[in-house]
Amino acid sequence: MNTRIFKIALVVSIALNLSCKKSEAKLSEFKYADQPNAVDCKSGYDDLLKEALYAFESDILNKYDQKGQNKLRAYRAYISSFISNRTELEKTVTPHTKAVFDILKSKTELWDDNHLNYNSAVVKCISDNIEDNGLKQTLNALITTNSMRSELFASPLSSNTSYARDTNLATFVALDLYYSKLNAVDFTNLDLTANIAKAQPIDFNKKPTATPIQKKVPNTAVDHTGHNH
Repeated sequence: MNTRIFKIALVVSIALNLSCKKSEAKLSEFKYADQPNAVDCKSGYDDLLKEALYAFESDILNKYDQKGQNKLRAYRAYISSFISNRTELEKTVTPHTKAVFDILKSKTELWDDNHLNYNSAVVKCISDNIEDNGLKQTLNALITTNSMRSELFASPLSSNTSYARDTNLATFVALDLYYSKLNAVDFTNLDLTANIAKAQPIDFNKKPTATPIQKKVPNTAVDHTGHNH
């Protein structure tokens, strides 16, 4: 009898596991699969974290430096806007980033209510691998004292530029200062396609700037060769 109950329980358990795997939310498109890896945390969804980072960077480039496409300038502008509470996320998020966000939300260990779970294994892995020791120490001190807030960490970020080359730090910035804040956005009536970067039109009527002709200046120096003075 006990053996029969055990077998039934085992079958039910396997069926539930298969059902969960089938219903697990997955991203339909990875636009940045060919980009370098962002983190190495063995999370099972490091590829999603990579997609989240590059989608975030694409959004802020389109919003803050669409013409120049300077990543450092875009980061600085976004962090400055974040500190002054002027990010205008509704005018920044694109449909692909929203799709990434929806899948990120299904990773329950990443979140503590609507905030990033700083004590989760994945976030700890990311923060432990931040290259800038000063920022890493500041972040760890805020987390261990249970004082961590996005706004507090944004301040030292504003005087730092290592996020432009450190993908662990950049991923943390993306998760904490961007994706976690999307929880407060009402997407019901938003047309996110309006935030997709438009191709810059070519002005065929614009005349090229003429290069000024350099006039040759005659050599007026007196040749004193052969003269006695």
